[in-house]
Amino acid sequence: MKNLYKIAVSCFLLIAVFAGCKKVEVGYLSDNIRYGSNPVVADRGVFKIVTGIIPDNSTPPFKVTILNIRNKATGKREEAFFKPSEVTVWKEKYDPTTDTTLALIEAKRAKEMKLPLEVIEKSGQLMFTQATENVPVGEYLLDLEVENPKGKKQYEGVTTLQIKDPLFFEHINAPYFILVNPSDGSSKRYPHDVDWFDISKQQSANTTFKVTRDAEGPNQIILKVYDKNGAVFPGKALERRPSGDTFLNTMATFAYKTTVTENSVIHDYAQARFPDVYWDNIGNGILCYYRIYDKYIESVDFVDVWNPPYKITYKTDPNPYILQIRFGMKFNLPGTYLVEMHLTATKKPGVN
Repeated sequence: MKNLYKIAVSCFLLIAVFAGCKKVEVGYLSDNIRYGSNPVVADRGVFKIVTGIIPDNSTPPFKVTILNIRNKATGKREEAFFKPSEVTVWKEKYDPTTDTTLALIEAKRAKEMKLPLEVIEKSGQLMFTQATENVPVGEYLLDLEVENPKGKKQYEGVTTLQIKDPLFFEHINAPYFILVNPSDGSSKRYPHDVDWFDISKQQSANTTFKVTRDAEGPNQIILKVYDKNGAVFPGKALERRPSGDTFLNTMATFAYKTTVTENSVIHDYAQARFPDVYWDNIGNGILCYYRIYDKYIESVDFVDVWNPPYKITYKTDPNPYILQIRFGMKFNLPGTYLVEMHLTATKKPGVN
């Protein structure tokens, strides 16, 4: 009896094993293929790659193609997505630490005709190219076809594409300067020196920016620094800030070429975004640190009454301090940017 019981149990387990090993049909294609983001957001003129499709257990290999892109409001095909434009592409990976001359950079680049949106057929990843600059701002429905060994299916409105105007540039912190006593190296700070006064005007407690862009100009950042009366500091006054045996980052750290002129410092860069995203995870990130020595500084204004936006007044400290400046900016589109920085300080007359 016991033997019969053992045989019965063994047969049951054997049947269970075979049942569990039943081969799943190859080529399953789900009705619920989708993207992880809806909407998928992209900035006009900015290169971006989006994660591929979520296959919902569909079996690869896949062949993903774009069927149509339709205006979400009207349902009509948006022809701008299907017109190629000439854009600059990298034939080899750009390395900002070694590609430090224009010749090295140009050797890695080429001009190609590209559509604003391309799909990587094996993964369904969406690749927005710089040609999106020619696509109107708006929301669009993406229609795909997905094919695998079993067959093919169409997915209308699989996700919404949201095309928006980019920020040409961004501040990652409130720009400011602190004071250093040239006689003993001690720091002197006034309240609110790191606070935004009016972000919309790019104005902190002691530093104000004005940025203008020429989209047709070469890839350059022209940095000019002014005192509170509008007198420009010479380019050579913007020195690197010491840090032990070395120096902290300036824009020159990120540019492949830097030129000091009588009233500015010009930084040539390879591509937008500048500084390159490579620097985001390096020490101090993309923050820039400059020092203007006391031979240029006659006085400094500091906040006395702080109640923005209703009231803000300043007092003057007549001591010739060293200024230590810090700011961080991202430039998202190519072109020439004139970056004008105004300090609540006065420049000594006749010092160039």
